[in-house]
Amino acid sequence: MIELNSSDPINYDLDSSTDAISSFPRLTQPISYDDFFREFLEKNKPCVFSSEFTREWRARSDWVTPIGIPDVQYFVEQFGDADVPVADCDQKHYDSQEKKTYKLKDYIHYWNGLRETSCGKNQCLYLKDWHFVQAYPDYGAYTTLHYFASDWLNEFWQVRDDIQDDYQFVYMGPKGSCDSSKYPKAASASGRLEVIQEQGETIFVPSGWHHQVWNLEDTISINHNWLNGTNIQVAWHFLVESLNQVEFAIQDCKDMEDWVGQCQLLLRVTHGMDYKEFYTFLRTVAQRRISCLSENKPLVSFDVWTVGKNHILYDLKKIQWCLEQLLNDERLDSIKDFSDEENHPVKLLDDITTVLS
Repeated sequence: MIELNSSDPINYDLDSSTDAISSFPRLTQPISYDDFFREFLEKNKPCVFSSEFTREWRARSDWVTPIGIPDVQYFVEQFGDADVPVADCDQKHYDSQEKKTYKLKDYIHYWNGLRETSCGKNQCLYLKDWHFVQAYPDYGAYTTLHYFASDWLNEFWQVRDDIQDDYQFVYMGPKGSCDSSKYPKAASASGRLEVIQEQGETIFVPSGWHHQVWNLEDTISINHNWLNGTNIQVAWHFLVESLNQVEFAIQDCKDMEDWVGQCQLLLRVTHGMDYKEFYTFLRTVAQRRISCLSENKPLVSFDVWTVGKNHILYDLKKIQWCLEQLLNDERLDSIKDFSDEENHPVKLLDDITTVLS
């Protein structure tokens, strides 16, 4: 179970809470979920979990050879015909690396060729954002650490039936592969932190932290993007600022028909979410928690971790705050998607307020 000692949020200034950090704290022994939640998630502080926390993962045994290097032949035998996204580390597409689809066996063929040659500079290809769990849901490569089981983002995508997606990825890359094209000046940035992640270790990267990966050896990694009550305010402020940027960019078209709707469309295209999608996200997460409380049934995360009552109440309090911010945005009433009274944020806010009272 994941549970908190209290349902009351502790709000920190996430922009300044990590100013004094000069290194990544390392956790070598288990700590309580509440301690981790309050000390690292709410304070938005980084840390590294030792390899002991992932010792039982199937991926730790099946995906590496006895001498501890990636067992790429195993991947060819088990998943060789899978379509995987592969990026060229030396190419940039807008603010990221352009990806092409390969058969995994063809990518491994490239990888083995790179290992065997020693002449000249080779093209550096990096397998990124492979939705492994979605593609092989019964394989059981790993169990999400319970410290990260409060994950609204992957919960939202898991329960949707209109679109199949998630934010759980596998990356594979030979020695020297990286994602340096996104932040090309990171190496010379002031105040940067460097950390070496050893085999089996887990890194928690705080919300809003620009980060860059350089594989010092042949590497396979498991990555989650996540969102929950501790950083939902960051997501909201980012969405508002992104809309402000969109409106500024096309302000000369303000006389066009449904300019507000066009801004929302551009917001979703450029930033992955508009106000309607953000509200749908909040409503989905909230309704699951309201239902569990009213029907006295368990809320389970990643099919493993039961969410405790205090945690559910904590989540609802954070969603309540977000809904209040959304309703205070004067642009809301001019967005056509919110014209339906039955699905209006006011109703959800009333439902949450009733539960919390």
